[in-house]
Amino acid sequence: MNNKIDITKLDRVGLIAGTGELPRIVAKQAAEDNLKVFAIALSKDSISSLQPVCNKVIHLGIGQTNKILKTLKNEKIKNVLMIGKVDKKVIFQTKIFDFRSLKILKNMKLKDDKSLMMVVIDELKLEGISCLDQSIFLKKLFPSKGVLTKRKSTKSEWEDIQYGFSIAKKMAQMEIGQTVVVKDKSIVAVEAMEGTDQTIMRGLKIAGKGAVVVKVSRPKQDFRYDIPVVGETTFSMMIKGKAAVLALEAERTLMVNKEKMVELANKYQISIVAV
Repeated sequence: MNNKIDITKLDRVGLIAGTGELPRIVAKQAAEDNLKVFAIALSKDSISSLQPVCNKVIHLGIGQTNKILKTLKNEKIKNVLMIGKVDKKVIFQTKIFDFRSLKILKNMKLKDDKSLMMVVIDELKLEGISCLDQSIFLKKLFPSKGVLTKRKSTKSEWEDIQYGFSIAKKMAQMEIGQTVVVKDKSIVAVEAMEGTDQTIMRGLKIAGKGAVVVKVSRPKQDFRYDIPVVGETTFSMMIKGKAAVLALEAERTLMVNKEKMVELANKYQISIVAV
């Protein structure tokens, strides 16, 4: 990873932005650190939120690999951040890919998240572009160990947290997913390609009231392309499904709009704990 890069020695940074709030948060922090930010929005929906905090924003599709790389070089970008949600099902939509993208996919032995992002990082490297650690601009959003809400977890909930945490770490190590839904020491749902929010929705529909949601990082999480994240959308799923606890891996799982999430948790008597 690129943890050793001194951002004070940079004058500009590229941003390959998916959807969600994180691209805007990263761009805003980079701008506050006196960096010029050139953003490539992979979705038109992200453009309006990025424009106020970036020097320049253009839209290119996720399958336009060759054009993305050429654009970064033309803008003299040597360091880039990749952040934001991208629908993982896109790898099956080959019609949107250019020749370079198709060649990359064809040469991949596995098409899991890690393999896909590593080949993207390798393509950037071939063009002389380094991929930065996303957490450089997000350090304030990682909660430290402890209970974040007024309500503490019960003894039985802690048993579910501990059990779910051990299973989630094993799933993450196998590159399957990083979120599980637990109830009465039974794994109700495990995250796969559908993502965190859909996993939670599915799990709570099965488990009913009082389930525990656990979110962890991979044992060797590569923060250049992937940070475990929970936000207000995640929490709205938990409220709707009447979950009891959200358990996060401390200092390795990011909370977007932490204050708002804690406020909602206190209102709905949900415990949030960083383990």
